[in-house]
Amino acid sequence: MGKKIRTETIHYGVDPDVHYGSINDPIYKNSTLVFQNYKSFLNAKKDRFNVPYYGRISTYTTRRFGQLGSKLYNAKKSVVTSSGLSAITITFLALLKKDDEILISENCYEPVYNFATYELKKFGIKSHFFSNNRKNIDKIINNKTKILYIESPGSLNYEVSDIKEILKLCKKKKIITIMDNTWSTFLGCNPLEIGVEIVIESLTKYFSGHSDNFLGLVVLNSNELARKIKTTSVRLGDYVSPESCFHATKGLKTLKLRIEKHIESADKIFNYLKSKKIVKKILYLPDQKNKFHELWKKYHKQSNGLITFSIHKKKNIELFVDKLKIFKIGFSWGGYESLIIPISNLKPTKKLSKKSEYWFRIHVGLESCSDLINDLEKAFKNYEK
Repeated sequence: MGKKIRTETIHYGVDPDVHYGSINDPIYKNSTLVFQNYKSFLNAKKDRFNVPYYGRISTYTTRRFGQLGSKLYNAKKSVVTSSGLSAITITFLALLKKDDEILISENCYEPVYNFATYELKKFGIKSHFFSNNRKNIDKIINNKTKILYIESPGSLNYEVSDIKEILKLCKKKKIITIMDNTWSTFLGCNPLEIGVEIVIESLTKYFSGHSDNFLGLVVLNSNELARKIKTTSVRLGDYVSPESCFHATKGLKTLKLRIEKHIESADKIFNYLKSKKIVKKILYLPDQKNKFHELWKKYHKQSNGLITFSIHKKKNIELFVDKLKIFKIGFSWGGYESLIIPISNLKPTKKLSKKSEYWFRIHVGLESCSDLINDLEKAFKNYEK
């Protein structure tokens, strides 16, 4: 990108000359597209993934958004999907076959763990889960291993993978590397520039930013792999809504400003939590005491609004969480609002012990930080009295 990122993200996708002076591209909705003549029909059929052909495959709006995704990651190709999870599952199904094996970081998103464990198994595909340790990967990798998938940082415990070390091993063995980059977004990290072959981002989260949209993005530089992923997406009937692309494009225009505010408030909340004796442990990557802090700094330019912490188990958990008024109990993150979710595991492969502590993940939203701290303070007091 030539201009500053804030300028680029605000003005990309704006073409008033084409759209009668409209400052935003309109939404093109269609199931059926018509052709001028038989020749144009045949040409479209040959290149149906890249030109107008059939609405379920793409519309002007969804193709335009795919171009945007490629541009943001400086990638040659992109595939837009209906959700972040579908971006992952479709990619797995496109690139794996019976008797293949896949390595997955054990801090992955729980639905990914479930898909690999229960659904890939039905296709005769074996999944292995590894901790972020080169030695552990060496033990389970073999000539059937086709993909190594990491989520870095993870969205509960924020474990960070040493990407370059993993790449050394995978390139030697000709294993395709895939990374879920949702935590950082393209603003914080571009794994393609490091050498990862396929990058996935759930645009449901920070990118869209308003907790009302589902969308996924796959970016890569291989025409062959992109075509396989797109073909599988079409065959599975994955439909990308033009409205979802429109809302994500609007979210992009304020993404950098929102992320900056999330980070600013999360730092203050972290310092507040450190001052509370009732708080037992805090997981927060900008914390210099975090064991993944240096590795995070090596690969990522910024943090976000996620903090995981535990409190000493003294009374019923309801006395804390039900007293919160601004922090709402809810899944997901990346929207404008602050959320809290009690968690039973920091990684899907291992349940947490609840004998001495309760664990929570919070997403620090865009509300006044002093109001958020007051909300937590009242809840802590209610729990401790």
